Amino acid sequence: MKVLFIPGNSPYPIFSHAPLATAARNAGHQVLMGGINWVLPNIASVGLPPVEITPLTVEEVSAFMGAMPDDPMEWAKTVGRAYAEIGVNSLERLLELAEHWRPDIVVGGGMFYTAPLLAHHLDIPSVRLEWDRIDTRMYDPGADEVLAPVLHELGLDRVPEPDLWLDVCPPSLRPENPLPARPMRWVPGNPQKPLERWMYTKGDRPRVYITAGTRLFSGDALKGLAENIGSLGVEVIVGAPENVAAELRDALPGVRIGWVPLDILAPTCDVIVHHGGGGTDMTSLNAGVPQLIANPEFPTEAVRKVAEFGAAIFIESGGPQEITEACQKLLSDPGYRERAERVSQEIAQLPLAGEIVVEMEKLVAARG
Repeated sequence: MKVLFIPGNSPYPIFSHAPLATAARNAGHQVLMGGINWVLPNIASVGLPPVEITPLTVEEVSAFMGAMPDDPMEWAKTVGRAYAEIGVNSLERLLELAEHWRPDIVVGGGMFYTAPLLAHHLDIPSVRLEWDRIDTRMYDPGADEVLAPVLHELGLDRVPEPDLWLDVCPPSLRPENPLPARPMRWVPGNPQKPLERWMYTKGDRPRVYITAGTRLFSGDALKGLAENIGSLGVEVIVGAPENVAAELRDALPGVRIGWVPLDILAPTCDVIVHHGGGGTDMTSLNAGVPQLIANPEFPTEAVRKVAEFGAAIFIESGGPQEITEACQKLLSDPGYRERAERVSQEIAQLPLAGEIVVEMEKLVAARG
């Protein structure tokens, strides 16, 4: 069968869909992955064939992110509108693709409305694969405003439901109102690089990994955070894009700074400090590593849930000293590691992507 993946508008959705896409291809199926212009190299970096669905550039995406509202509700609506606009604008190009390479089934991300719309046009099954633990239904109100006229033209009153809805959230962290979805095991899908021994081996000190993230974790603030946490006598590793890393290496001579494949590094860590990103969260849980989630842009239910479960500490707004004290608590209290390892065991018991591919095959066969 031919499987078209349309994960989302940034690199992380690409990486979250890569394991299922790879499993489909390993089962002998033809796979393409669609994306906006600026994520095409990310698709290629995980060994999948990229196809452009819209010429949206990184500059345009950056301008959009820079103009985001501060209010969380308006922020979610704005994101939903943007995804819906891309979904509508990419339909024509995808229908042209289907004239030459007609998919038998399409897989889309949680709020990538392109997939169900394309599936409706082509009368093929659709699959919805959530990127992480965040419930993306909060973006739907903003999308509804954009999608309403398109749905009206198609004779629909809402976006078609997927034929298969996949949720990667481990059972203990599911929300009170969970998705009506089939569970699937989450597997890291990030790009790789030539490894050095320290990346996959544990040293003689506790290891704390800090992501660069946005806002707080960049520039001077990141430098102060690394210095403060380093004062605990731990090994500090900072994951940062090269433009940030280059600024910091001279100021932090004893700290390894740069991009490291987190799926390789995470099992060697004792604490992972980040700003609430879904990929870092899921990689930490998969490895059974306690998290320190500090200063997220907008705290989600998913962030609070992992802290309430006892696998993380959540600081909604705090400076380097408060973060350092929380890091010390995570290092000294084994309960956090025990809870994180429990979630890791739950993830390992969920159905693998290969099992999901079999279900996708059945959907295509049933549609005839």
